[in-house]
Amino acid sequence: MAADDPEVVAELTRRARSSGIVLAVTAMLVLPAWAPLDLYLEPDLAGTFITLRLLGVLPMALALWLLVRRPLGRRRPELVTTVLVLGVVQAAVLWMLPQVEHPTAYALGLAPALFGIGGVLAGRAQWTLGLSVFTWAGLVAAALVAGDDLPGDELVTVAAHLATATAIAVVTHGVRQKLSLREVRGTVSLHREQERTRRLLARLERLSEEDPLTGLANRRRWDAELDAACAAARRSGQPVAVVLVDLDRFKQVNDRHGHAGGDAALRAVADLLRAAVRSGDVVARLGGDELAVLLPGGPEERAVELAERVRLATLALELPGFDPGELTVSLGVAAAAGEDAAPAVLTVRADSCLYAAKGTRNAVGTAARLPAPA
Repeated sequence: MAADDPEVVAELTRRARSSGIVLAVTAMLVLPAWAPLDLYLEPDLAGTFITLRLLGVLPMALALWLLVRRPLGRRRPELVTTVLVLGVVQAAVLWMLPQVEHPTAYALGLAPALFGIGGVLAGRAQWTLGLSVFTWAGLVAAALVAGDDLPGDELVTVAAHLATATAIAVVTHGVRQKLSLREVRGTVSLHREQERTRRLLARLERLSEEDPLTGLANRRRWDAELDAACAAARRSGQPVAVVLVDLDRFKQVNDRHGHAGGDAALRAVADLLRAAVRSGDVVARLGGDELAVLLPGGPEERAVELAERVRLATLALELPGFDPGELTVSLGVAAAAGEDAAPAVLTVRADSCLYAAKGTRNAVGTAARLPAPA
């Protein structure tokens, strides 16, 4: 999995945004909280420093708003956090440094931002390096501005502390970034494998209930749907109807057109049935050339009307190699409601009507209208 894998990048960015929000809130609380140190160590400058600290909260609040609400914060959380939060902290401390009588105490305030970006910000280690370079450049500038007001021993102490903080931050961030990248890659890979497994199981489940030739429901699903529809009809008193469909002279069709022609005929009739039903109806292939339609909540009249439409549509089919009107179907219709709605009862009734229709072929048989034998 490549390092620029979109899902990996998206997860790393999400983590950077979350950690950036934590850093922004923390910095907004911590920066003003150092005001007592100003009052204790630099009482003459305390008013100016406290004002500066309070003003520093404004860009941090802007960063928090960007991270929470705006596209920039969602796309570039590392940039927003480094510049508007941690960069502001370092800039404030570096501005104070040349003016104070206790530079070491104030310079120690540079370390928390480095520790924060190295140990908290879930982003690339380059941002820690960037903040470190900015901090060191600012320290050099502060030392030049302070001149002799910043004694050499104080400068060496500050540099030693800052070097330690920089090393810890960079190493920590590098190691954590490597571990995070490995973890995110593993998580993304696991999620993808789970999704593939889910799709495979769904496909297997679909195949276990689907006839491979026609794409209709198979006998297993038909039995389950018929049981459920009859149970619902018994509870509600609503009707349920069944239409059984047989292709007439199917053996002759196979003998004349071969199994490929027979398969094409089955698929064509299956398509007609699929197009004729409504949402919630079930079309199945029960085996061989026997197809069936289940109409939950459907009265017998609708089932008969559907059967007639399918019969006429089949008669009008134009299949390659078939003569006009050569392919016909016989259909048996049965309906029941209430306690009569039992799978065995419906099947037997529909089968009887289908048997009667087969006597003339190209006919629809119902309990009220059984075709006369030819």
